[in-house]
Amino acid sequence: MGQIDFLKNEEKQHPEDFKVCTKCDLKLPVDMFSKRERGAYRRTECKSCMKALQNERDEVRKTVDDPPDYHLCPICLKTKENVVGGNKTSSPWVLDHCHKSKKFRGWLCHKCNRALGGFDDDVAMLTRAIKYLEDNQ
Repeated sequence: MGQIDFLKNEEKQHPEDFKVCTKCDLKLPVDMFSKRERGAYRRTECKSCMKALQNERDEVRKTVDDPPDYHLCPICLKTKENVVGGNKTSSPWVLDHCHKSKKFRGWLCHKCNRALGGFDDDVAMLTRAIKYLEDNQ
């Protein structure tokens, strides 16, 4: 059953059975959202948006090489041995790209990539965050 079929039956379900996707802004049944690694809570983006994002990353990935062994995260300057995040079976680096232009920006550690995403890759918001930190030390 697709998203449209679920939406037709929305009035028969409880509000807590739904969640709004942070990517497409649609109100969808909670089972349209994957559970996080340990299953404690569900992702913020729906399965359809996650699939589209993975396809986008896969396309960008075809155009770039793996980071070299001596790579440093350009934001926190940590080496792969000092990076916290990710898991032991995957790379400490994530492919960072512009979601508008689909252009590869670089290899970041998981923590720095999540931080940029938390600010929606918005330079003005990041600038305000820097000013806030500088003013409140």
